[in-house]
Amino acid sequence: MSSVLQATTGPLSGAHTPSATSEYEHKVWPYRLILPFLFVIGAYVQAKKFVYRLFGGPTCVPETNCWFIDGMSVNSRRVKDGARGWKALDAVYNFRRGGEGENALIRAVDDFWLQIRNAQAVRNRLKIVKREVRKAIVEMAKTKAVGEPVRHLSLAAGSGQGVIEVIAEMQAAGIPCEVLLIDQDESALEHARTLAGAHGVSASIITRKWDVVYFERALQGFRPDIIEMCGLLDYLPWTLAVRLTQKIHRFLKQDGFLLVCHIHSNWEKYFLWHQENWGMLYRSRQQLREMLTRGGFLEADLYAEPHRIHSVAVARRM
Repeated sequence: MSSVLQATTGPLSGAHTPSATSEYEHKVWPYRLILPFLFVIGAYVQAKKFVYRLFGGPTCVPETNCWFIDGMSVNSRRVKDGARGWKALDAVYNFRRGGEGENALIRAVDDFWLQIRNAQAVRNRLKIVKREVRKAIVEMAKTKAVGEPVRHLSLAAGSGQGVIEVIAEMQAAGIPCEVLLIDQDESALEHARTLAGAHGVSASIITRKWDVVYFERALQGFRPDIIEMCGLLDYLPWTLAVRLTQKIHRFLKQDGFLLVCHIHSNWEKYFLWHQENWGMLYRSRQQLREMLTRGGFLEADLYAEPHRIHSVAVARRM
């Protein structure tokens, strides 16, 4: 698997990094220059929330964290209001260059904030995940009898946008697939069904509302060749994350693929935590490797997007 990344700078700290000159986003300097400003905003919003809770009670929060961010930027507000959920990712994934809003100033503000390095990194992550899912499906299809589908399980699937787009490509290429999307949010699954219909793959998509930690109870005979879980590890404490990985190892077919992602510590995390209400558990690439090893996956290839904020790990059940 390590040779499949066509444009790389070579291994860096145990991960492959796509070239900044490729199709990945890598706008750096405007956002490095404003880092001190981001810390000031984060501190301002943190203090503002403290005052609201002090006088309004523990559940009292401001409607707008910072006027010239979520007060002006349409998509920043969507990210803040949908933090930690599929709607925030939907806003980042499908952001239109040039921004949204009623006038040029608001559109420019929206464009600026939705190209912050963490937003770029999320879109880069999606591209890597789609590429690796595509490759895993093609590889598993070689082991199937004619007409037998490759079975893909997506845990904490959200809207399943990336997977659905790849399945549509596979369908066009004549590779049959069956996909089971599991998520606790019915609105995410409803959106997934809408996307599946728009891409003409509704017959290949099954959605089930379930607690991902107990995903085995929702399988109902579905034995996956590929399990993909992108984003959930960012919120799970270590022990639970390892136990879930061990369970994934048990239910994944022999020679099947696991694809997971993780976010790494970066200079924008304080800003995201307070301004965008998006707190996560940040772990290193080595910790991600250790988590997979403890889960039974002894070897994994890690692909870091150009900002090195997110890594995508690809492991095989041997």
